Amino acid sequence: MNWIKRVLHIGEKIKKVLKKRPSKEEIESSDWTSCCKGPILKKELEKNLWVCDSCGKHHRISCRQRFDIFFGKNNYEILKTPIPKDDPLDWKDSKKYIDKLKEARKKTNQDSAVMITRGQLNGINITAAAINFDFMGGSIASAEGEAIITGVQHAIDNNNPFVFIQICGGGQRMQESPIALAQMTRTTLAIN
Repeated sequence: MNWIKRVLHIGEKIKKVLKKRPSKEEIESSDWTSCCKGPILKKELEKNLWVCDSCGKHHRISCRQRFDIFFGKNNYEILKTPIPKDDPLDWKDSKKYIDKLKEARKKTNQDSAVMITRGQLNGINITAAAINFDFMGGSIASAEGEAIITGVQHAIDNNNPFVFIQICGGGQRMQESPIALAQMTRTTLAIN
C-alpha cells in the first residue's frame, strides 16, 4: 500500500479532502443540519418540533429544547439536583471515568443526563424530568438517580404531577455498575 501512496500521491489528496470537511464543533454551531434531502435549516426543523417534513426523521434534541416544546420557550425553571461523588468505584479504562464526565458536562452544559424542571401547563403546576442522550448515551448512574428522586420529592412536596419524558436512554452506566443498578430500585420506590 505504501508504494501506491508514494507513486500516486494519494496521501496528499486525502489530506486535502479531509481539510475541506468541517469539524464536529463547526457542524454543531452551524445553522444547518443534514437529513434525507441534504442540508436543512435548524430553525425550520425547530418549527416542526425537530421532525423532518420529508422523511419524518426525529432529530435528537436536548432537555432544554424538549422543555421549550413542553412548557413553551423559557417558561420553566430548572431545579438544582444533588451530585454524588463522581467516581465512587475508581473506574479505570482507556480513559478515566471522571474525564468522560467532564467532557459530557462541557458538551451538554448539564451536571447529569437527567434534568428536572418545574413549570405550568394549562395553569397546572408540573414537575418534569427529561434525559439527554448526548450525556453519555443517557445512561443512568447515581447522579441521575438522585435527580429523579429529587424531582419526585419536589412533586410530592408541592402536590404537583410528575412527568418523566424518557424518549431515550442508555440503561445503567457500567462505570458505576452496582450503584447504577441500585438506581432502578430507588427511583421505582420514589415513583410508587
